[in-house]
Amino acid sequence: MSRVAVVTGGASGMGESSCHELARRGHKVAVLELNGAAAQRVAEELRADGAVALGVAADVTDRAAVEDAFAKVRT
Repeated sequence: MSRVAVVTGGASGMGESSCHELARRGHKVAVLELNGAAAQRVAEELRADGAVALGVAADVTDRAAVEDAFAKVRT
C-alpha cells in the first residue's frame, strides 16, 4: 500500500525537494501551496517522472481552505 504525503509549501525550497524525494520513494504526493499554479507545476513534474501527484491551492491559515484541500486529496 502506498502512502499519501501531503506537503504544505510544496512548490518551493525544502517543500518542493520533499515532494520529489517522497515521490521517488513511491509515495503519492499532494502538493499544497498558496499559489495554485505553482502547486500544479510541481505536481506535473512529479507525474512526468511517473509519480501519482496532485497540486492543490490552499491557504493553511484558513481552516475551511485546509478542509477543502483534504477533501480533494481524499478523492
